[in-house]
Amino acid sequence: MKRSRLLTLMVLITLAASLLAGCQPTPAPATQPPAPTSPPTQPPAPTSPPTQPPAPTSPPAAEGTIKIGVPTPLSPPADFKAGEINVNTVKLAIQELNEKGGVLGRQLEAVVVDDQGDTSTGVSVVTKLITEDKVSAIVGPWHGSVALAQSKVAHEQKVPIMLHYSWPDEITAMHSDYVFRVSPYNSQIAQLLMPFIKQQGYKHIAVMAEDSAYGTGFADGMTKVATPEGIQVTTRVFPAESMDLSPQLLEIKSLTPPVDMILIAAVYQPMYLIPKQAREVGLTCDIMAGWDYPGWSPEYWETTGEAGVGVFYPTFYSKELNLTPLGTHFKEAYKAAYGHEPPIYAYYLYDEVMMIAEAIKTANSAEPDKIAAALKTMEFEGTTGTIKFESRDTPGDPVWNQWLGQQIFIMRPTEVGQMQEDAEVVWP
Repeated sequence: MKRSRLLTLMVLITLAASLLAGCQPTPAPATQPPAPTSPPTQPPAPTSPPTQPPAPTSPPAAEGTIKIGVPTPLSPPADFKAGEINVNTVKLAIQELNEKGGVLGRQLEAVVVDDQGDTSTGVSVVTKLITEDKVSAIVGPWHGSVALAQSKVAHEQKVPIMLHYSWPDEITAMHSDYVFRVSPYNSQIAQLLMPFIKQQGYKHIAVMAEDSAYGTGFADGMTKVATPEGIQVTTRVFPAESMDLSPQLLEIKSLTPPVDMILIAAVYQPMYLIPKQAREVGLTCDIMAGWDYPGWSPEYWETTGEAGVGVFYPTFYSKELNLTPLGTHFKEAYKAAYGHEPPIYAYYLYDEVMMIAEAIKTANSAEPDKIAAALKTMEFEGTTGTIKFESRDTPGDPVWNQWLGQQIFIMRPTEVGQMQEDAEVVWP
């Protein structure tokens, strides 16, 4: 009986426990999610750091400017007026190139320095342009002796330098692969003048030459081409900084046979003074400026006045010259920018900047040696014709990376203040 009661009690307890379990709510889901395949706070590892941009396809330096050095005279007693025109021309050319997107996606920059028309200063500033400023090419040298020294530095440093109006034969006679000249040279100009000199019947020429590579080089060139023609050449050399040329002019006045023409080979201040002082000492012979500054420089007329009328000068531009489309564009753009027409040497300098840009495109590089190599074989439709550099292997021949396509004109102003555009063309 006791055993039966015990069994009954155990069944009741078991039943009560089952009933209690059935009354419990369903358990809430676990507060921790199933373990992820990778830690939830870490995103999948990227193939490259998310804060770093993709590596550039070209080195960062390619984003900088391409520098062109412009060493030129910008202070007296040097020919700073020409230097200012040089700077204006380069800036105009570079502005036009940059407005079209630059070259190889990079902008061009002119690094302008004043060489003061001094050889030592000229060498120093060109050395700095190459070694510190890291220019790709150089344009703008002016005074002959300075340009010759600067060309030697460029040759040694293997950076292309282009001469737009520096005439000493020695510049290209060194046969450097880094020196290029668009302008004519001394002995070439002397040869080009001979037909006019013979036509005029001159028998005795006096060259007033400054003591520079241009001055003495021009006198030597004239002597070499005139002597075989039976024309006597007398040279008087003077310091380039001279202000009183009357001693040399009086010597010329006393020469026998009389001098038929005085030829001025100068780039500094005496080039303006000689015509006036020649008339003041009583010289009545013809006078020819060695280059075309009477045609564009207001200072010429300010200094010479009436004495400047009738002075011949050679130039490589006249209104009879057929400009190319690029030449017409440059002439109009320069006048619009600066208020006067450009002299011929500005055309040549503009060509040089454009040729450097074209060489960079051709070489696909702004490295100086590659620019020089591209220039050597280039044919470029410039402002006055197609420019192609000629070279002759004869040692000492100035025809080396030299353009020979210039056309010479001889002009004569017929009234005070007359500029080249209105002067009389007397040759050809």
